[in-house]
This record gives sequence, C-alpha cells and structure tokens, in this order.
Amino acid sequence: MASEHSALCSVVPPGMLCFVRALILAVALVAVAPVGAVAASWLDQDPPANWNTMRAPVPEAPPPQGDPADTPRCKEQVRVPGSSTDRAVASRGWTLLGPGTTSGATTIVLAATSVDGMCRPLSYQAFVFVKGRFAGTLSPVPMDSCEDGAESMIRVVSANELSVQYTRYVDSDARCCPSRLTVVRFRVERMRDGPMVVPVTAQTRPTSQ
Repeated sequence: MASEHSALCSVVPPGMLCFVRALILAVALVAVAPVGAVAASWLDQDPPANWNTMRAPVPEAPPPQGDPADTPRCKEQVRVPGSSTDRAVASRGWTLLGPGTTSGATTIVLAATSVDGMCRPLSYQAFVFVKGRFAGTLSPVPMDSCEDGAESMIRVVSANELSVQYTRYVDSDARCCPSRLTVVRFRVERMRDGPMVVPVTAQTRPTSQ
C-alpha cells in the first residue's frame, strides 16, 4: 500500500488559502526570490538530470537564512533524532522536521536549517535512505516553503518508487496559490555499491486541473 508524507505547504483549490501541515504554522505572503527561480529550473527538464551519486555522504546543512529551525517558538514542529538515519542527517547540521516516512526498507527524513517569522522552514531538504544507507535527496538544492520548486507532497508508492509534488510560481502568483505543480517520479535503484535515487519523469500541469 502506498503511503504519503504530508506537504510543508499543501495546495488547495484556487481561491482558498494554502495551509501548512499540522506541525507547521500558517503561511504568510513573501516575495519571490530570483535564486528560487534558478533553483527550480531542474523541474523544467524531462527527465531531470540526476544530481545524486552513489555512496555520496549526506550533504552538509547550509548556513541559516533566518531564525534557527529549533528556535523555541517553533519547537512543536521539530523532533529529536531517534534512529541511525535521523542521526546521520542531524550530524550534518540539519534540524529534523516532523516524523520520518518509511515503506519497506526505504525511509524519508525531512530537515531544515532555519525558519521564517511564521515558523515556515527555510533551506529544507528531503533525504532518502535504503536499509539505513543514504541514497540521495529529492531536490538538487535546499528548498524554501511556498516558493518556486518547493516540495509540497511526497508519496511513497512502493519501497522502490516515489512520487513527489513541487509548487511552481510565477511573479504574479500569490504565495497561497501557485499557478502550476510539477510531479516528479523517482526510482530507488539498489546496486551492489549502494542505493541511489534517480528522477525518472517530470510532469508539469496547471494547479486548476
């Protein structure tokens, strides 16, 4: 049975405010950053070029953009490392967000380095592990909540297949309502030298569909 990981910023029908999952507070309006537009360009390729490499280390957390992710006012959305995969991420400077998602031997861990004034994660990333071994990330660069290229839903179709939804914004979009969504299908490859996450397809559609 497929399992789903709730979005950091979920998309709802046009005209309604987008909302953050139970562990994240409600969103606020922010300006589109040019850097975000560049970071999201990988989603316009089909198939996307793979940035993951076999036997790579967990990437080091980037410098914080805002308040630390574990700042006291946002403490309800963070968690203490409880497994070897959690510790592998936390040891690289990341703060864990929400519960991990596991299907068979595949585990996904979400983490960030900082939050904005509304406790929305900044510079967050999704890490994939297979039998405790790091297999890659679900974005080539850290993401910012409700910005172009931000992960908004992770669906674990099986232990070997993931479907990830990303929000797509243009300059005229309000932060509540991205005009497009891109869904990327990932394959979890298991080879002798170790596991690796590979993007297979990327399909973009209007949010209204």
